[in-house]
Amino acid sequence: MMHIEQQDQGAQSVFTGNILFFYAFDVGDDIDLDMIKHKGLVDTCVMPLSAYFKNYHIPLAFRLNEYAIEGSSLINASCIASKVHHFGVISLCYRIPFEDTFENLKVKIIDIKKSFDDKSEIDAKSTFKKINAAIRKPRFYSLKNSYFAVQVYPLKDQLSADAFKKLYGSKIASLLRLEVYNLSDYQRDEILASSIGYYGQDLIIVDSAASFIYDDEYFEPLEFFESANIQKLELQYFDRVLDQKLNFFYAQHAYKVPLKAYMPLISERVDLPVSRLAKLKVDISVVTERLENSIKMAGDEYYSKLYSMLVEKMSIRGWRDSINRKLSIIQDLYTVYQDRLDTIHEELLTVVIIILIALEAFLAFMR
Repeated sequence: MMHIEQQDQGAQSVFTGNILFFYAFDVGDDIDLDMIKHKGLVDTCVMPLSAYFKNYHIPLAFRLNEYAIEGSSLINASCIASKVHHFGVISLCYRIPFEDTFENLKVKIIDIKKSFDDKSEIDAKSTFKKINAAIRKPRFYSLKNSYFAVQVYPLKDQLSADAFKKLYGSKIASLLRLEVYNLSDYQRDEILASSIGYYGQDLIIVDSAASFIYDDEYFEPLEFFESANIQKLELQYFDRVLDQKLNFFYAQHAYKVPLKAYMPLISERVDLPVSRLAKLKVDISVVTERLENSIKMAGDEYYSKLYSMLVEKMSIRGWRDSINRKLSIIQDLYTVYQDRLDTIHEELLTVVIIILIALEAFLAFMR
């Protein structure tokens, strides 16, 4: 009976906090950030650098032109981070304050997300048009990825993180999956198992498409959500590109190597499909390495654990393994073609030597 009363009380509790939406759009191969700054293509601004991110390859922060969204609950919504990344990505983060029960929030957040899915595309397209001249191979957009977080300020009765999770766990789990009804016990327990806290009164629950933050100070984890979302976007993009390239390569059953490719001195100038795949391998390796190595957390086990949970839940390792397998196939293809060309070069040189010897013998005979 006491447990039922606690559930009823939990269902009626009103919480205050913020809904945070993270969006990333791939809009080109790479972006000249210096050109954007020098020509003033967007209203740039200075954002404080995180202590957990390395300072090379810093993105360019800019201000969006804010406009109202229909709906009284979204009046105070704002874009708290808008950035252009040199590897061809525009990232946006919106914050929407709320004061409501979990039951009402579960219903509202689905419509709110739809509104911001549309708003993010409008804002990203507006930015894309402004910086188009600074983008190599511009396109809007090749791929889009999103993530969201629900941040709640701790209750006045100072419930411990474990007590809060036990009382509201079912509602948090269905909220993170954007489900109106409560999930099964198995699904709930699986979601709540990926949780972490620091002081005992704070809590972060990480899931594949969303996270829940029970803490007053929530700004530091936001950059990890943004970074993981961008990294997943780029891995998905490269995986798609590799699929297209490999499918094209396999379809060329009747492809013949150009005659120039057989010539030892000029073969390097011939642009073979396998050579383009090899160049793509280098480009992918450079970008993925920069993304993976941009975070520095030596000696900080808390955020290191948080980022590892994000990597696991967002299947970033799975995307990375898929790309590595395809890059390995490219390496094999390149090796086969290169061995074939090397063999032909050696045969041509052998034929040339034989011809020269025969010519010399013929001239000697004629004398």
